Amino acid sequence: MTETSALVCSRCKLRLPFPDMLACPRCGALVHASALTQLSAEAKWQEQYDPARAIAAWEKCLQLLPPDSKQYITVQAEIDRLRVAPPMQLAAPEPGALRVVRQETLAVAILKTGGSMLLSILVYQFSFRWVGALGFVLLILVHEMGHVVANMYYGLKASPPIFIPYVGAVINLRESPQNARVEAVVGIAGPIAGTLGSLVCLGLYFATGKDIFVSLSWFGFFMNLFNLLPVPPLDGGRVAAAISPWVWVLGLGGLGWMVYDDFRHQVESSMLLIILIIALPRIIRTLKSKGRSGPYYAIGKTAPVVIGAAYLALLAILIGLRWYTEHHLPKTGLF
Repeated sequence: MTETSALVCSRCKLRLPFPDMLACPRCGALVHASALTQLSAEAKWQEQYDPARAIAAWEKCLQLLPPDSKQYITVQAEIDRLRVAPPMQLAAPEPGALRVVRQETLAVAILKTGGSMLLSILVYQFSFRWVGALGFVLLILVHEMGHVVANMYYGLKASPPIFIPYVGAVINLRESPQNARVEAVVGIAGPIAGTLGSLVCLGLYFATGKDIFVSLSWFGFFMNLFNLLPVPPLDGGRVAAAISPWVWVLGLGGLGWMVYDDFRHQVESSMLLIILIIALPRIIRTLKSKGRSGPYYAIGKTAPVVIGAAYLALLAILIGLRWYTEHHLPKTGLF
């Protein structure tokens, strides 16, 4: 972040009177929203394997939040929960290593998803107009429901979609997919559903002429395209595992170029670096042939070809749709 941008509200463009302000006095937007996004993503990931590191990341978030804000209270509650949780430190799971646990009831699942959606909408209003926040969250829900339907089809136990402000949403698998083909189908189901949801927004624009639907469709195409980047833990990385582990190398190259491009334009890229750090251990293990053997990867010769064709087709469609909405349609000040 440049010195100039740090002194100007990213939403209402008000020049902040004091450099140590945490929220805009006019619109309430968080000054350090970008850094908070990256820290919260790191904290949620570390919660699975090292609660102490997760607490440290959440405590950094507290330093960037106004003490009287809802976000501050939420983060403090998460820190308190982690401090009383049983100590544990696990290595990142290998494919096929997840254990089976009891599934939530439908009522609990709806409560978790609905409650976290509502929280995200309330938080996003600090950065977007409320209608943009609502559309933003609904598009993420459509994407996640693609994963949910695929999990149900294969009988995989998983958590309901849990929304995390400025991160998106996560679904934690509670048992391993039977093989790489199943994981690839579950992985690509999210971007397919998300693309269809974005196309609905585009159709609503042509039906109503309201620019807000163009902005929402553009966001949807971008979100699903980014998720197709072929590096774990993104959806594209799960798909690429069934095609060839060498596709991950292409994904690393693309990710590296994005980090370089952000650095060249002085854009914050910590989220990309976090993905890179998460991806490298599994990619290195797999390319050493340690993780490519066994029944998990025994999916025949046809499945990788079909999955690869579907992946490339969806990638091409999203690139074309994003380019079309970017260069040929008007956008409103949604974000």
